Amino acid sequence: MKKQLYLVLQKQWFNEILAGTKTEEYRNFTDHFINRLCILDEKEEIIGFKDYETVKFQMGYNKDAPQMIVECKKIYIAQDDGVEEKDLKPEHFFFVIVLGKILERKNC
Repeated sequence: MKKQLYLVLQKQWFNEILAGTKTEEYRNFTDHFINRLCILDEKEEIIGFKDYETVKFQMGYNKDAPQMIVECKKIYIAQDDGVEEKDLKPEHFFFVIVLGKILERKNC
């Protein structure tokens, strides 16, 4: 079975990915997403990223909500523009999930 990341989206972002106009998904640099997206060493430091092949997106939490499965090309950490290195804090970083082709659609 392919390693798949599961994410819930709001309608606007779901529709933009479905239309092909949004090719990256962003997530906050929080402990929750560090644990979901990163490989950590024994000191809890990031040493790499989990190798997700696909992302399953769902619009909201409804039982019959629209879903799609999209290729996951890459995951990396980016930082806010315009922040000087000396001023960087964890809240200035975020995860970028680079998306590929839509492989499946359900209830769309």
